[in-house]
Amino acid sequence: MKRLLASLLVLISSITLSYAGGPTFYYKYTIEPTPDGAGLVYVSNQDEAEENIKWKSGWYQTITFSQQSSVTVEATTVTAYLYAKPNEGYFFSHWTKINENGSETVFSHAKNTTDLVTTTATTSSTAKNTYYKAYFVERGALYPVSSDESLGTVEIDNPSNKVGDKVTLYAYPDNLNGKFMGWRRGNSSRLITSNPYTLTVTNNNQGAYTAVFEARGIEEKGVYVYLENVYSKKLLGVTGTSEDSITEEQRNFTNTMMLVDKSHKKSHSLPALVLRLKGVSTGTGGLRAVDMTGQGISTYDISNLKFKVEKFNTIDYFIYGSAKGFTGYLKDNADYTTKGDMELIGSIRYPNLYNRPNNDTRYRWEFRLIDEDHLDENYFGAMPSAGTLKDGKYYTTMYTAFPYQCLDNVKAYTVDAILDDGNIHIVEVPDGIVPAYTAVLLECTSTEPSSNRLLPLTSDPAALTGTNLLKGEIWLYDGEQEDESAFRTKFDPATMRVLSDEKGIFAAVNNKDDAHGNVVLEYIANNTCYLDITGHDLPEELDFTPYSGYLLGDVNDDGLVDVVDVMTIVNYILKLPVSYFNFTNGDTNTDGIIDVSDLMEVVYISLHS
Repeated sequence: MKRLLASLLVLISSITLSYAGGPTFYYKYTIEPTPDGAGLVYVSNQDEAEENIKWKSGWYQTITFSQQSSVTVEATTVTAYLYAKPNEGYFFSHWTKINENGSETVFSHAKNTTDLVTTTATTSSTAKNTYYKAYFVERGALYPVSSDESLGTVEIDNPSNKVGDKVTLYAYPDNLNGKFMGWRRGNSSRLITSNPYTLTVTNNNQGAYTAVFEARGIEEKGVYVYLENVYSKKLLGVTGTSEDSITEEQRNFTNTMMLVDKSHKKSHSLPALVLRLKGVSTGTGGLRAVDMTGQGISTYDISNLKFKVEKFNTIDYFIYGSAKGFTGYLKDNADYTTKGDMELIGSIRYPNLYNRPNNDTRYRWEFRLIDEDHLDENYFGAMPSAGTLKDGKYYTTMYTAFPYQCLDNVKAYTVDAILDDGNIHIVEVPDGIVPAYTAVLLECTSTEPSSNRLLPLTSDPAALTGTNLLKGEIWLYDGEQEDESAFRTKFDPATMRVLSDEKGIFAAVNNKDDAHGNVVLEYIANNTCYLDITGHDLPEELDFTPYSGYLLGDVNDDGLVDVVDVMTIVNYILKLPVSYFNFTNGDTNTDGIIDVSDLMEVVYISLHS
């Protein structure tokens, strides 16, 4: 699996450049606190512990920093770490960056922040000089405070306010690390959830208003994101791909990192684009020790390396990693003309690594959170074919490496039995919570993902008990397998049925790839499922009837709990033949086994129903 996510970290670990005799690049930072006496500042080329910060009170110029690099690298980049501390009676407002023409651009509202600076200067006398100003504001009658600068920052539109003035407070949660919970006035326990929050200053409401931020738990739980390139608006994902030089019948899995246009109709229904991000907050809006998991494999699994995420502005980030003295920044290789080709979604392209981010938007990425607070915009959902319409519902199969909860009245089913009449029996997944690596049939109200949302979960629900004849498909190629069947499942009509795209049945014919001339696919499509009918002599078409709910103890699914169910569970426990057994209804104590305790409960239910 070493080629998975290769563009991000494997390339870094495999680059071998010569460093002997390479140039040394020079940087210089100039920072100013303003107004005089309002606060202290400090700048460094490394992340400083608070006790090591050497605060400065006036305009000053730092020492010149240098960085060794390869002879083949035309320029190199260093991170500037900026620190600000207000004096008594003031609060920090924002940083600005001074442009070459003398104008200023608001850079950050965080007291501790970072900037990436690239230079070609190879002498200290011509060092790249970057100018910053830290603005402090004298407190008015009312002023904002952040509960934790590493989780979020604050702003006020009228800092020098007095009684009678109208003011608006703004809270800016860190996109990756923090979540805004509300404003707390003074020592009150009550939270005001409005953001922004507008009020008129009175004699009774003066003082500090603290924006309370909560950590998302990204280090332990992680967050789910769509990773979008700022330049191309393409989403980065991990999935099986094939090259356009190979015929439809001979497709080969050659690269597993791709960029897909977010406007593509399937972009919100591809599990490969849902990425789980874990990392440690830098305290300045970024992450270190970052690991990103795609469909069943993580960047650390592949390369034994972790990368960094550095904030460029409020919503944009640089993504980079270092190995063997080389620092590579992830970039959408938009000027690379050779494009790949992926089953079901057509033309794609691949990212690459470069050493100079500058302000080029191709190096900048936006992490779009997929959670309950961003469902209207950043949703993942099911996209059934219109041909699967059955009794007013649409159907599709889904197999993901992450757990999720069904929303929008979507129902998930497993297949627990093939009935005597040749059809299949489906059982609804409790509460619509589907564990990772669980093959399911989804019942939807629409063919649009926005109406069939599936919320990825950072918790790990227990695996479902009982039989499931559905098998899931995720392509994971390790770069060494010569036979495609080693990492993809070839369709076999003798042992498999797949959900037809043309009608709501499981059929003995694989589905078609409309993106490539309606060609019948040789392999089971990625992230979908097939029905394993090994050992059964069955017709080519298998129908199913949606299961309307659970009736505890009704092991034969006739809608009643009676003596027939008691006899059926007795036979099941004694391992005697039973024509059909609903494990979920029979496992009355949900311990994953059917035993005497379940029998006693079914007897009790039958006597009191």
